[in-house]
Amino acid sequence: MTQALRKYVLMMLAVIFTVSSACAEVTGVYVGVGDIPNPLAYLPPPPDSSMIFGNGDYARWIWGKSMRNTSRGEQASWESKYGITRMCTIYSDVLGIEITKESTPALYRFMEKAGRTGAYGVSKMKQAHFRRRPFLVMKDTLGGEFDIFDELEHNSSYPSSHTACGWGTALALAEMAPHMQDTILRRGYEYGISRVIVGAHWQTDVEAAMLCASAAITRSRITTEYQDDLAAAREEYMQLKGLTLSDLNTMEEPSPVKIIETVVLEDSYFYYGDVSRYWQAKALRATERGLQAQADANLSDNAILDGFSACTSIDISATTSPHIATLITTVKHMLEADATQMKNYLHREHPYEKLGYATSLPDEEDSYSNESSYPSRHAVVGWGLALLLVEVMPDCQDAILKRGYDIGWSRVIAGYHYPSDVQAGWIMAACLLAKMHNDTNFNNLLQAAKQEYAGLKK
Repeated sequence: MTQALRKYVLMMLAVIFTVSSACAEVTGVYVGVGDIPNPLAYLPPPPDSSMIFGNGDYARWIWGKSMRNTSRGEQASWESKYGITRMCTIYSDVLGIEITKESTPALYRFMEKAGRTGAYGVSKMKQAHFRRRPFLVMKDTLGGEFDIFDELEHNSSYPSSHTACGWGTALALAEMAPHMQDTILRRGYEYGISRVIVGAHWQTDVEAAMLCASAAITRSRITTEYQDDLAAAREEYMQLKGLTLSDLNTMEEPSPVKIIETVVLEDSYFYYGDVSRYWQAKALRATERGLQAQADANLSDNAILDGFSACTSIDISATTSPHIATLITTVKHMLEADATQMKNYLHREHPYEKLGYATSLPDEEDSYSNESSYPSRHAVVGWGLALLLVEVMPDCQDAILKRGYDIGWSRVIAGYHYPSDVQAGWIMAACLLAKMHNDTNFNNLLQAAKQEYAGLKK
Protein backbone atom coordinates (compact mmCIF):
# COMPACT_ATOMS: atom_id res chain seq x y z
CA MET A 1 0.00 0.00 0.00
CA THR A 2 1.40 3.38 -1.00
CA GLN A 3 1.75 6.13 1.58
CA ALA A 4 -0.91 8.24 -0.16
CA LEU A 5 -3.37 5.34 -0.21
CA ARG A 6 -2.62 4.54 3.40
CA LYS A 7 -3.38 8.13 4.42
CA TYR A 8 -6.63 8.04 2.42
CA VAL A 9 -7.74 4.83 4.11
CA LEU A 10 -6.93 6.24 7.54
CA MET A 11 -8.87 9.40 6.75
CA MET A 12 -11.91 7.40 5.62
CA LEU A 13 -11.75 5.24 8.73
CA ALA A 14 -11.63 8.37 10.87
CA VAL A 15 -14.71 9.76 9.11
CA ILE A 16 -16.57 6.47 9.50
CA PHE A 17 -15.65 6.30 13.19
CA THR A 18 -16.76 9.89 13.79
CA VAL A 19 -20.12 9.39 12.10
CA SER A 20 -20.78 6.06 13.80
CA SER A 21 -19.72 7.31 17.22
CA ALA A 22 -22.12 10.22 16.91
CA CYS A 23 -24.97 7.75 16.69
CA ALA A 24 -23.76 5.05 19.08
CA GLU A 25 -24.13 4.94 22.84
CA VAL A 26 -20.77 4.98 24.58
CA THR A 27 -20.32 2.44 27.37
CA GLY A 28 -18.39 2.86 30.58
CA VAL A 29 -19.47 6.48 31.16
CA TYR A 30 -21.73 8.06 33.74
CA VAL A 31 -23.72 10.13 31.24
CA GLY A 32 -24.94 8.79 27.91
CA VAL A 33 -25.30 10.34 24.48
CA GLY A 34 -28.69 11.90 25.14
CA ASP A 35 -27.75 13.47 28.46
CA ILE A 36 -24.17 14.70 28.14
CA PRO A 37 -23.95 18.53 28.01
CA ASN A 38 -23.48 19.70 24.43
CA PRO A 39 -20.45 22.02 24.06
CA LEU A 40 -21.84 23.27 20.74
CA ALA A 41 -24.49 25.06 22.80
CA TYR A 42 -22.18 26.90 25.18
CA LEU A 43 -18.69 27.06 23.62
CA PRO A 44 -17.55 29.00 20.55
CA PRO A 45 -16.12 27.06 17.58
CA PRO A 46 -12.34 26.61 17.45
CA PRO A 47 -10.42 29.83 16.82
CA ASP A 48 -8.65 30.38 13.52
CA SER A 49 -5.00 29.79 14.34
CA SER A 50 -3.89 31.60 11.18
CA MET A 51 -5.37 34.91 12.34
CA ILE A 52 -3.71 37.47 14.60
CA PHE A 53 -6.05 36.36 17.37
CA GLY A 54 -4.22 33.03 17.36
CA ASN A 55 -1.18 34.79 18.84
CA GLY A 56 -1.82 33.26 22.23
CA ASP A 57 -1.93 29.74 20.80
CA TYR A 58 1.21 30.40 18.79
CA ALA A 59 3.06 31.82 21.82
CA ARG A 60 2.10 28.83 23.90
CA TRP A 61 3.28 26.49 21.14
CA ILE A 62 6.68 28.22 21.15
CA TRP A 63 6.84 27.89 24.93
CA GLY A 64 5.82 24.25 24.79
CA LYS A 65 8.47 23.42 22.21
CA SER A 66 11.09 25.14 24.37
CA MET A 67 10.18 22.85 27.29
CA ARG A 68 10.62 19.53 25.49
CA ASN A 69 14.27 19.02 26.45
CA THR A 70 13.61 19.76 30.11
CA SER A 71 12.28 17.59 32.94
CA ARG A 72 8.84 19.14 32.33
CA GLY A 73 9.10 18.03 28.72
CA GLU A 74 9.93 14.50 29.82
CA GLN A 75 6.85 14.54 32.03
CA ALA A 76 4.72 15.76 29.12
CA SER A 77 6.03 13.02 26.84
CA TRP A 78 5.29 10.37 29.47
CA GLU A 79 1.81 11.82 29.99
CA SER A 80 0.98 11.45 26.30
CA LYS A 81 -0.26 7.96 27.22
CA TYR A 82 -4.04 8.21 27.29
CA GLY A 83 -6.54 6.81 29.74
CA ILE A 84 -6.86 4.85 32.95
CA THR A 85 -3.40 3.25 32.81
CA ARG A 86 -1.62 6.57 33.08
CA MET A 87 -4.19 7.97 35.52
CA CYS A 88 -3.52 5.04 37.87
CA THR A 89 0.22 5.68 37.79
CA ILE A 90 -0.18 9.42 38.36
CA TYR A 91 -2.62 9.16 41.24
CA SER A 92 -0.96 6.20 42.89
CA ASP A 93 1.88 8.61 43.49
CA VAL A 94 -0.39 11.48 44.54
CA LEU A 95 -2.60 9.46 46.91
CA GLY A 96 0.18 7.26 48.25
CA ILE A 97 -1.44 3.92 47.39
CA GLU A 98 -1.08 1.52 44.49
CA ILE A 99 -4.14 1.87 42.28
CA THR A 100 -4.88 -1.16 40.13
CA LYS A 101 -7.98 -2.96 38.90
CA GLU A 102 -7.18 -5.89 41.19
CA SER A 103 -6.03 -4.17 44.40
CA THR A 104 -8.38 -1.14 44.37
CA PRO A 105 -11.37 -2.16 42.22
CA ALA A 106 -13.72 0.58 43.47
CA LEU A 107 -11.21 3.40 43.02
CA TYR A 108 -10.15 2.03 39.63
CA ARG A 109 -13.78 1.85 38.43
CA PHE A 110 -14.53 5.38 39.64
CA MET A 111 -11.47 6.86 37.97
CA GLU A 112 -12.01 5.00 34.71
CA LYS A 113 -15.63 6.10 34.34
CA ALA A 114 -14.92 9.68 35.38
CA GLY A 115 -12.09 9.95 32.86
CA ARG A 116 -14.17 8.46 30.07
CA THR A 117 -17.09 10.73 30.89
CA GLY A 118 -14.87 13.79 30.87
CA ALA A 119 -13.45 12.83 27.49
CA TYR A 120 -16.92 12.02 26.16
CA GLY A 121 -17.91 15.58 26.99
CA VAL A 122 -15.83 16.92 24.07
CA SER A 123 -17.07 14.48 21.42
CA LYS A 124 -19.90 16.55 19.93
CA MET A 125 -17.61 19.53 19.36
CA LYS A 126 -14.93 17.34 17.79
CA GLN A 127 -17.49 15.85 15.43
CA ALA A 128 -18.81 19.25 14.39
CA HIS A 129 -15.54 21.13 13.85
CA PHE A 130 -12.21 19.87 12.54
CA ARG A 131 -9.16 21.82 13.66
CA ARG A 132 -5.64 20.96 12.56
CA ARG A 133 -3.20 20.22 15.32
CA PRO A 134 -0.17 22.43 15.97
CA PHE A 135 2.38 19.84 14.87
CA LEU A 136 0.66 19.80 11.46
CA VAL A 137 0.22 23.55 11.11
CA MET A 138 3.79 24.25 12.25
CA LYS A 139 5.24 21.27 10.32
CA ASP A 140 6.76 20.06 13.55
CA THR A 141 7.53 16.72 15.15
CA LEU A 142 5.47 15.28 17.98
CA GLY A 143 7.06 15.41 21.41
CA GLY A 144 4.86 12.75 23.01
CA GLU A 145 6.33 9.26 23.37
CA PHE A 146 2.92 7.62 23.00
CA ASP A 147 1.43 9.92 20.34
CA ILE A 148 0.97 8.38 16.88
CA PHE A 149 1.18 10.83 13.98
CA ASP A 150 -1.27 9.03 11.68
CA GLU A 151 -3.91 8.73 14.40
CA LEU A 152 -3.78 12.38 15.41
CA GLU A 153 -3.53 13.74 11.88
CA HIS A 154 -7.19 13.06 11.12
CA ASN A 155 -8.56 13.68 14.61
CA SER A 156 -9.70 17.19 15.48
CA SER A 157 -7.49 19.14 17.83
CA TYR A 158 -10.40 21.00 19.44
CA PRO A 159 -11.13 20.26 22.25
CA SER A 160 -8.45 17.97 23.72
CA SER A 161 -9.68 14.50 24.71
CA HIS A 162 -6.54 13.86 26.76
CA THR A 163 -7.18 17.02 28.77
CA ALA A 164 -10.86 16.25 29.28
CA CYS A 165 -10.02 12.75 30.49
CA GLY A 166 -7.36 14.03 32.88
CA TRP A 167 -9.41 16.95 34.20
CA GLY A 168 -12.54 14.81 34.62
CA THR A 169 -10.53 12.30 36.63
CA ALA A 170 -9.02 15.08 38.76
CA LEU A 171 -12.38 16.70 39.57
CA ALA A 172 -13.85 13.35 40.62
CA LEU A 173 -10.86 12.50 42.82
CA ALA A 174 -10.82 15.98 44.35
CA GLU A 175 -14.42 15.43 45.42
CA MET A 176 -13.50 12.00 46.80
CA ALA A 177 -10.40 13.17 48.72
CA PRO A 178 -10.79 16.93 49.38
CA HIS A 179 -7.85 16.95 51.81
CA MET A 180 -5.63 16.34 48.75
CA GLN A 181 -7.58 18.56 46.36
CA ASP A 182 -4.84 21.03 45.41
CA THR A 183 -2.31 18.32 44.56
CA ILE A 184 -4.91 16.24 42.70
CA LEU A 185 -6.19 19.17 40.68
CA ARG A 186 -2.69 20.41 39.91
CA ARG A 187 -1.82 17.04 38.38
CA GLY A 188 -5.02 17.10 36.34
CA TYR A 189 -4.17 20.58 35.13
CA GLU A 190 -0.60 19.59 34.24
CA TYR A 191 -1.84 16.61 32.27
CA GLY A 192 -3.71 19.01 30.00
CA ILE A 193 -0.83 21.49 29.63
CA SER A 194 1.40 18.56 28.66
CA ARG A 195 -0.58 18.36 25.42
CA VAL A 196 0.62 21.86 24.53
CA ILE A 197 4.23 20.97 25.33
CA VAL A 198 4.29 17.92 23.05
CA GLY A 199 2.68 19.89 20.21
CA ALA A 200 -0.46 17.76 20.00
CA HIS A 201 -2.84 20.57 21.00
CA TRP A 202 -3.22 24.32 21.04
CA GLN A 203 -3.72 26.10 24.35
CA THR A 204 -7.34 26.91 23.47
CA ASP A 205 -7.99 23.18 22.86
CA VAL A 206 -6.92 22.51 26.42
CA GLU A 207 -8.95 25.39 27.85
CA ALA A 208 -12.13 24.25 26.06
CA ALA A 209 -11.61 20.67 27.19
CA MET A 210 -11.49 21.70 30.85
CA LEU A 211 -14.86 23.39 30.49
CA CYS A 212 -16.35 20.35 28.74
CA ALA A 213 -15.02 17.97 31.38
CA SER A 214 -16.28 20.20 34.18
CA ALA A 215 -19.77 20.17 32.66
CA ALA A 216 -19.69 16.40 32.08
CA ILE A 217 -18.61 15.58 35.64
CA THR A 218 -21.20 17.98 37.03
CA ARG A 219 -23.91 16.19 35.05
CA SER A 220 -22.56 12.86 36.35
CA ARG A 221 -23.15 13.89 39.96
CA ILE A 222 -26.92 13.55 39.61
CA THR A 223 -26.65 9.89 38.61
CA THR A 224 -27.00 7.14 41.17
CA GLU A 225 -24.13 5.27 39.52
CA TYR A 226 -21.72 8.14 40.10
CA GLN A 227 -22.78 8.61 43.71
CA ASP A 228 -22.49 4.88 44.44
CA ASP A 229 -19.06 4.67 42.81
CA LEU A 230 -17.89 7.80 44.64
CA ALA A 231 -18.94 6.38 48.00
CA ALA A 232 -17.32 3.02 47.30
CA ALA A 233 -14.06 4.59 46.09
CA ARG A 234 -13.92 6.91 49.11
CA GLU A 235 -14.53 4.03 51.55
CA GLU A 236 -11.86 1.92 49.88
CA TYR A 237 -9.40 4.81 49.97
CA MET A 238 -10.08 5.60 53.63
CA GLN A 239 -9.58 1.98 54.64
CA LEU A 240 -6.28 1.72 52.81
CA LYS A 241 -5.01 4.99 54.29
CA GLY A 242 -6.53 4.61 57.74
CA LEU A 243 -8.51 7.85 57.44
CA THR A 244 -11.92 9.05 58.60
CA LEU A 245 -14.37 11.42 56.92
CA SER A 246 -13.25 14.22 59.22
CA ASP A 247 -9.67 13.67 58.04
CA LEU A 248 -10.77 14.22 54.44
CA ASN A 249 -12.37 17.58 55.12
CA THR A 250 -9.38 19.38 56.62
CA MET A 251 -8.36 21.32 53.49
CA GLU A 252 -9.28 24.98 53.00
CA GLU A 253 -10.73 26.30 49.74
CA PRO A 254 -8.87 25.34 46.53
CA SER A 255 -5.87 27.59 45.85
CA PRO A 256 -5.30 28.97 42.32
CA VAL A 257 -1.60 29.42 43.13
CA LYS A 258 -1.25 25.70 43.78
CA ILE A 259 -3.55 24.42 41.04
CA ILE A 260 -3.10 26.58 37.94
CA GLU A 261 -0.33 28.69 36.46
CA THR A 262 0.47 32.09 37.86
CA VAL A 263 -1.01 35.24 36.39
CA VAL A 264 0.16 36.25 32.92
CA LEU A 265 2.31 39.38 33.29
CA GLU A 266 3.40 41.84 30.63
CA ASP A 267 7.01 40.61 30.65
CA SER A 268 5.81 37.27 29.29
CA TYR A 269 5.18 36.75 25.60
CA PHE A 270 1.96 34.95 26.61
CA TYR A 271 0.71 38.43 27.39
CA TYR A 272 0.48 39.38 23.72
CA GLY A 273 -1.89 36.51 23.08
CA ASP A 274 -4.04 37.80 25.93
CA VAL A 275 -4.04 41.28 24.42
CA SER A 276 -4.91 39.96 20.96
CA ARG A 277 -7.99 38.20 22.27
CA TYR A 278 -8.88 41.28 24.31
CA TRP A 279 -8.90 43.35 21.08
CA GLN A 280 -11.02 40.75 19.34
CA ALA A 281 -13.59 40.95 22.13
CA LYS A 282 -13.39 44.76 22.28
CA ALA A 283 -14.67 44.91 18.69
CA LEU A 284 -18.01 43.49 19.89
CA ARG A 285 -18.87 46.37 22.18
CA ALA A 286 -21.05 48.18 19.64
CA THR A 287 -23.02 45.02 18.87
CA GLU A 288 -25.93 43.29 20.60
CA ARG A 289 -23.39 41.04 22.31
CA GLY A 290 -21.71 44.16 23.66
CA LEU A 291 -24.98 45.33 25.19
CA GLN A 292 -25.36 41.94 26.81
CA ALA A 293 -21.86 42.31 28.25
CA GLN A 294 -22.90 45.55 29.91
CA ALA A 295 -25.97 43.88 31.42
CA ASP A 296 -23.88 40.93 32.61
CA ALA A 297 -21.81 43.26 34.77
CA ASN A 298 -24.68 43.27 37.29
CA LEU A 299 -23.98 40.49 39.80
CA SER A 300 -26.79 41.40 42.18
CA ASP A 301 -28.88 38.54 43.51
CA ASN A 302 -31.94 39.62 41.52
CA ALA A 303 -29.99 39.99 38.28
CA ILE A 304 -28.52 36.50 38.69
CA LEU A 305 -31.92 34.96 39.47
CA ASP A 306 -33.51 36.70 36.48
CA GLY A 307 -30.67 35.67 34.17
CA PHE A 308 -30.91 31.98 35.00
CA SER A 309 -34.72 32.12 35.03
CA ALA A 310 -34.54 33.00 31.35
CA CYS A 311 -32.73 29.69 30.72
CA THR A 312 -35.41 27.59 32.36
CA SER A 313 -39.11 26.95 32.20
CA ILE A 314 -39.75 28.37 35.68
CA ASP A 315 -39.53 31.70 37.44
CA ILE A 316 -36.70 31.61 39.96
CA SER A 317 -37.54 33.85 42.90
CA ALA A 318 -37.94 33.80 46.66
CA THR A 319 -41.71 33.66 46.14
CA THR A 320 -42.20 31.05 43.43
CA SER A 321 -39.16 28.80 44.04
CA PRO A 322 -37.70 29.65 47.45
CA HIS A 323 -35.43 26.61 47.78
CA ILE A 324 -33.85 27.13 44.37
CA ALA A 325 -33.48 30.85 44.99
CA THR A 326 -31.89 30.22 48.40
CA LEU A 327 -29.44 27.72 46.90
CA ILE A 328 -28.41 30.14 44.15
CA THR A 329 -27.97 33.17 46.39
CA THR A 330 -26.17 31.23 49.11
CA VAL A 331 -23.70 29.62 46.71
CA LYS A 332 -23.31 32.90 44.82
CA HIS A 333 -22.15 34.64 48.00
CA MET A 334 -19.78 31.76 48.74
CA LEU A 335 -18.30 31.96 45.25
CA GLU A 336 -17.96 35.74 45.46
CA ALA A 337 -16.12 35.46 48.76
CA ASP A 338 -13.83 32.72 47.42
CA ALA A 339 -13.07 34.70 44.26
CA THR A 340 -12.25 37.79 46.30
CA GLN A 341 -9.87 35.76 48.44
CA MET A 342 -8.20 34.36 45.32
CA LYS A 343 -7.53 37.89 44.10
CA ASN A 344 -5.33 38.43 47.17
CA TYR A 345 -2.78 35.84 46.05
CA LEU A 346 -1.43 37.81 43.08
CA HIS A 347 -2.13 41.32 41.84
CA ARG A 348 -2.66 42.09 38.17
CA GLU A 349 -3.78 45.38 36.68
CA HIS A 350 -7.01 45.34 34.71
CA PRO A 351 -6.65 45.84 30.95
CA TYR A 352 -8.24 49.28 31.10
CA GLU A 353 -5.57 50.32 33.60
CA LYS A 354 -2.66 48.75 31.74
CA LEU A 355 -3.68 49.56 28.17
CA GLY A 356 -5.27 52.93 28.85
CA TYR A 357 -8.53 52.27 26.98
CA ALA A 358 -11.86 52.91 28.63
CA THR A 359 -14.29 50.09 29.27
CA SER A 360 -17.87 49.99 28.04
CA LEU A 361 -18.87 50.76 31.66
CA PRO A 362 -16.51 53.62 32.56
CA ASP A 363 -18.46 54.66 35.67
CA GLU A 364 -17.53 51.36 37.36
CA GLU A 365 -13.79 51.46 36.67
CA ASP A 366 -12.77 53.16 39.92
CA SER A 367 -14.59 50.55 42.01
CA TYR A 368 -12.45 47.75 40.56
CA SER A 369 -9.08 49.47 40.30
CA ASN A 370 -7.88 48.55 43.78
CA GLU A 371 -8.37 44.80 43.28
CA SER A 372 -6.66 42.28 41.05
CA SER A 373 -7.91 41.52 37.57
CA TYR A 374 -6.96 37.89 38.18
CA PRO A 375 -9.05 35.80 38.41
CA SER A 376 -12.37 37.18 37.21
CA ARG A 377 -14.98 37.16 39.97
CA HIS A 378 -17.76 37.22 37.37
CA ALA A 379 -16.32 34.11 35.72
CA VAL A 380 -16.12 32.27 39.04
CA VAL A 381 -19.70 33.18 39.93
CA GLY A 382 -21.26 32.70 36.49
CA TRP A 383 -19.66 29.35 35.66
CA GLY A 384 -19.90 28.08 39.23
CA LEU A 385 -23.64 28.75 39.39
CA ALA A 386 -24.13 27.25 35.94
CA LEU A 387 -22.43 24.02 37.02
CA LEU A 388 -24.52 24.01 40.19
CA LEU A 389 -27.81 24.45 38.32
CA VAL A 390 -27.01 21.65 35.90
CA GLU A 391 -27.52 19.34 38.88
CA VAL A 392 -30.87 20.95 39.72
CA MET A 393 -32.26 21.42 36.19
CA PRO A 394 -30.49 18.96 33.87
CA ASP A 395 -33.21 19.36 31.25
CA CYS A 396 -32.07 22.99 30.80
CA GLN A 397 -28.34 22.31 31.11
CA ASP A 398 -27.15 23.62 27.75
CA ALA A 399 -28.90 26.99 28.10
CA ILE A 400 -27.70 27.26 31.71
CA LEU A 401 -24.09 26.56 30.74
CA LYS A 402 -24.30 29.13 27.94
CA ARG A 403 -25.50 31.73 30.44
CA GLY A 404 -22.67 30.89 32.82
CA TYR A 405 -20.05 31.02 30.07
CA ASP A 406 -21.35 34.33 28.74
CA ILE A 407 -21.22 36.03 32.15
CA GLY A 408 -17.48 35.37 32.26
CA TRP A 409 -16.67 36.24 28.66
CA SER A 410 -18.69 39.44 28.92
CA ARG A 411 -15.97 40.79 31.18
CA VAL A 412 -13.46 40.55 28.34
CA ILE A 413 -15.84 42.26 25.93
CA ALA A 414 -16.51 45.04 28.43
CA GLY A 415 -12.76 45.56 28.89
CA TYR A 416 -12.52 44.62 32.56
CA HIS A 417 -10.56 41.40 32.22
CA TYR A 418 -8.09 39.56 30.04
CA PRO A 419 -9.10 36.15 28.68
CA SER A 420 -6.64 34.41 31.03
CA ASP A 421 -8.40 36.06 34.01
CA VAL A 422 -11.68 34.57 32.86
CA GLN A 423 -10.21 31.16 32.09
CA ALA A 424 -8.71 31.03 35.58
CA GLY A 425 -12.12 31.89 36.99
CA TRP A 426 -13.79 29.07 35.07
CA ILE A 427 -11.23 26.51 36.23
CA MET A 428 -11.43 27.57 39.86
CA ALA A 429 -15.24 27.53 39.79
CA ALA A 430 -15.18 23.82 38.95
CA CYS A 431 -12.65 23.22 41.73
CA LEU A 432 -14.82 25.08 44.25
CA LEU A 433 -17.92 23.08 43.31
CA ALA A 434 -16.03 19.81 43.84
CA LYS A 435 -15.11 21.02 47.32
CA MET A 436 -18.65 22.18 48.17
CA HIS A 437 -20.07 18.72 47.60
CA ASN A 438 -18.40 17.63 50.82
CA ASP A 439 -20.29 20.22 52.85
CA THR A 440 -23.45 18.99 54.61
CA ASN A 441 -25.25 22.34 54.55
CA PHE A 442 -24.55 22.74 50.85
CA ASN A 443 -25.89 19.27 50.08
CA ASN A 444 -29.03 19.90 52.13
CA LEU A 445 -29.72 23.06 50.14
CA LEU A 446 -29.00 21.23 46.89
CA GLN A 447 -31.38 18.37 47.67
CA ALA A 448 -34.16 20.77 48.67
CA ALA A 449 -33.74 22.67 45.41
CA LYS A 450 -33.83 19.44 43.38
CA GLN A 451 -37.03 18.33 45.08
CA GLU A 452 -38.64 21.72 44.57
CA TYR A 453 -37.74 21.74 40.87
CA ALA A 454 -39.16 18.23 40.42
CA GLY A 455 -42.41 19.40 41.98
CA LEU A 456 -42.59 22.50 39.81
CA LYS A 457 -42.06 20.45 36.66
CA LYS A 458 -45.02 18.15 37.36
